[in-house]
Amino acid sequence: MELRAVVTYSGYLAHYAVTPDNFGVYHARLLKYDGPNGYNPPESLILVKGERHWVSSCEERHFADDLGRVIEHRVRGGDPHAQV
Repeated sequence: MELRAVVTYSGYLAHYAVTPDNFGVYHARLLKYDGPNGYNPPESLILVKGERHWVSSCEERHFADDLGRVIEHRVRGGDPHAQV
């Protein structure tokens, strides 16, 4: 099941569709960015919950942690590995 996540990127909202798989891996796809063109957030990324931080396919660790926290709050019981 897909869930929606909205995070701030460079002061503007970035809207993502997030799809979990069966192994605690999340695939996020950018739907809309409210900021100016030119310096956009990643179009797509893969996220996995690490011990202290979220690990992602993008190089911006703070952004991955922000998106990961939104995922944690959206998933039942706060467990990012539970099925949505």
